[in-house]
Amino acid sequence: MALLDLLIVLVVVWLALSVAWLVRSRREPALPDRWEPHTRGLDEGGYLVELVCRDEPSQPVRRIAGDLDSDRLGDELAEAMSEAEARAATLNGARPPARQG
Repeated sequence: MALLDLLIVLVVVWLALSVAWLVRSRREPALPDRWEPHTRGLDEGGYLVELVCRDEPSQPVRRIAGDLDSDRLGDELAEAMSEAEARAATLNGARPPARQG
């Protein structure tokens, strides 16, 4: 009987948390979309590091050849991602702040 009681309590708690999450997600002000760095492989070989933001065209940061050795490729990807993160921070900082309320 105690196991059934515990199961009922867990279900009730799970439902309460789910409802609270839904209510909170609807009340939060819509934050402006943010630029984020992404890496994707290219069909012709190589990689593209770009900035993406919903409802905006992507902004390429750097193309990296696919024929590099693993050490050089890792270095190039790390440098490109660092550059993309810096650009994203600049673009995100230039956006107007979200309206409260």
